[in-house]
Amino acid sequence: MPLAIEALIPVTLTVFIGFLARHHFNVGESVWAGIEKLTYYLFAPSLLVVSLANKSLQDLAWFEVFATLVMALLLCSAVIVLWQSLIRPVDMPSFTSVFQGGVRFNSFVALALADNLFGAQGLMVGALATVVIVISVNILSVSVFSVANRRQGNWLQLPYQLITNPLIIGCLIGLTLNLTGIGLTTSLDNLLLMLGKTALPMALLAVGAALRLGNIGSSIEMIAFTSVMQFLFKPVAALLIGQWLGLEGLTVIIVVIFMAVPTAPSAYVLARQLGGNAPAMASIITVQTLIAFVTLPITLSLLLPMLNA
Repeated sequence: MPLAIEALIPVTLTVFIGFLARHHFNVGESVWAGIEKLTYYLFAPSLLVVSLANKSLQDLAWFEVFATLVMALLLCSAVIVLWQSLIRPVDMPSFTSVFQGGVRFNSFVALALADNLFGAQGLMVGALATVVIVISVNILSVSVFSVANRRQGNWLQLPYQLITNPLIIGCLIGLTLNLTGIGLTTSLDNLLLMLGKTALPMALLAVGAALRLGNIGSSIEMIAFTSVMQFLFKPVAALLIGQWLGLEGLTVIIVVIFMAVPTAPSAYVLARQLGGNAPAMASIITVQTLIAFVTLPITLSLLLPMLNA
């Protein structure tokens, strides 16, 4: 069986189990709310800390990874703005959902793939990619909401959102422990590793539980455009920019994977908080998650031979 399919089978089945548990076995909303909070505030940060704290970072292409991700996201953002301005303009609340659907990413799906494919080395590169993209997409998304709502107050939320984001905090703690030489003691390393191993299955179960199959028809054009951006434009842009900057092997594959996963469920929360089109956002998230089960095997089958090139 191809490695790409082997890596995706547990991811796909875990999401499906979450969907069944929520919609057919009546696992209540309060359970999923608790799982999401534990994953976001404890399990995922633990995974990022332990992935970075005691690993050798000397050979990691820091600048190239950072530049590739930021350039790809900026290029994607420019295309979405041009689409809105010149081709198919929609109302501003809907535009914010289109923008989030085209630039945000599901870090848990990306990290799960990095782990299944490459283990600890993949998670280390994935952790670095996570902090770069989380910071970038939050700045871009809040900027768009500020323009859409004509409320400069949204900018005031940005520094707080960044410094309190558990994923960013986890990455910064791990990098600090690594670069200062402090590291983690064996007992603490084992604790965080145990908690971190819980993050990805819990997150994928929550992704499945969050799938909503209603009200998709009214947002079909936005879904189609954001899906093209998410599964075709972004990964191709990341691959070309990364190769131009000299990325190769495992690193460029991880970077492209992070640009090829569906948009994040957190986009729905932001849409509700800041006046976006929340029903359209929910439809985009659901359909992109389903489409990813088709596009990701194709993307990975094209990427993995680069390891032996």
